Amino acid sequence: MPYSKLKSAKVLIVDDEKDLRETLRTHLELEEAVVTEATNGLEAYSLILKNKYDIILSDIRMPGCSGVELLEKIRNSKIKTAPIVLMSAFTDISDERAKEIGARGMFLKPENIITLKELLVDTLEGF
Repeated sequence: MPYSKLKSAKVLIVDDEKDLRETLRTHLELEEAVVTEATNGLEAYSLILKNKYDIILSDIRMPGCSGVELLEKIRNSKIKTAPIVLMSAFTDISDERAKEIGARGMFLKPENIITLKELLVDTLEGF
């Protein structure tokens, strides 16, 4: 299985779009990942304080607290957390800029789910 690294991986999906969260959940659960969902950065931050995740997949644009603001909250609190991969349907920031602010990578929606799984596996292997 090319995505065996995802098996039993605890993944937090942060996105305000319910349909996208459900789609990502379905695809990741097919790889036997354990998935938790949050609707924005504030909800995600609360979950991160209470739970351990292997990887966090966060949208950039969300009401309440964006993915970039979530990264800043984590960095400012100095808590050790899972690697974060940002995603966006817009070219808000480049992959290089995402890495400069603390993300492990950038996924442009609606790229292929295979591309996303490969990015998640690469991120998990590199952490």
